[in-house]
Amino acid sequence: MLKIKYACLILTALLLCACAGTPSDQEPDWVSDPYSVYNRNVYLATVGYGIDRDGAEKNALANLTSIFGQSIDSEALITYSYTQAVEASSPVWSERSDIAQAVRTSAAMDTLIGVEIGNVWRGPDRTWYAVALMDRARASLIYIELIEQNINTINRLTNLSPAERQSIEGFINYYQAASLADANLVFGNVRSVISPGSMAGTNLPTGNDIRLEAAQIARNIPIAVIVSGDRQNRIHSAFSTALSNAGFRTGGSDSRYVLNVDFSMEEIHFQNNPYRNVRYVVDANLIDTSTGQVLFPYNINDREGHTSLSEAEARAVRAVETRINNEYLGELSVFLSRSI
Repeated sequence: MLKIKYACLILTALLLCACAGTPSDQEPDWVSDPYSVYNRNVYLATVGYGIDRDGAEKNALANLTSIFGQSIDSEALITYSYTQAVEASSPVWSERSDIAQAVRTSAAMDTLIGVEIGNVWRGPDRTWYAVALMDRARASLIYIELIEQNINTINRLTNLSPAERQSIEGFINYYQAASLADANLVFGNVRSVISPGSMAGTNLPTGNDIRLEAAQIARNIPIAVIVSGDRQNRIHSAFSTALSNAGFRTGGSDSRYVLNVDFSMEEIHFQNNPYRNVRYVVDANLIDTSTGQVLFPYNINDREGHTSLSEAEARAVRAVETRINNEYLGELSVFLSRSI
């Protein structure tokens, strides 16, 4: 009796291994046509292939994504914006564990929310095949709730008092709201493909419209630039240009916001080195004077050398200008986009 049970266990294990993707000469019908197995009215389905299972699944997911006219790069925006929606109203989403699970799956797969991998098969030539599935009804519900939650978040971020609108925090709110609006357009596009006609008559706010309002807020926020140790106003000019390119006004002596910059150079000596070397340091802090809080710190330091001290110092100033011109605006933009 024990031998029979043992044999049954071995047979069961072998059958499970066969289902897990061992080579088979019998090609499943879904490989050539997924809708021969999956009802077209119920699912969106695409097949992918690769040299291994992971590659086949990713290819299937990419093929499904292409139905929506998007690149895989767009999915980072979807996952990011969904995360923002969840964080903005966790009690709401905690009641929808199915949607929370959908985004966890999406993050793991790096693809559209609401997509799953169905059948997987490995052919006799050891090529792997996989089918990616999206349940139309379930996904449609997910996306409409994502859109509605993002709209609620956008309204919360942009419903500001006049004083709040004249602050960097207000600008950041609008900056974030624009990103959520961008995501909603993607969500709406996905839902219109899943359920044709479902977005008819729906007017979603656009990210560009919100950015225009954010730009107006920035133009009304003066930032004073104060630089110590500057030479010929060149460091001041570089920072002022970067802030202007970010959309802010610069200048004023009673501004709420101040970019306080300390610039210093000192000669450093190296044994058996014929050059004159100068180390430079820049500490720039964007400060809210109403609270004394440093909103955005920026620091650079390095050294320059030349046969003469004056030229080494001139090179240091040029290096600082170049780094501010190349770095500051980008790093400030990252700060503004991640501060909510």
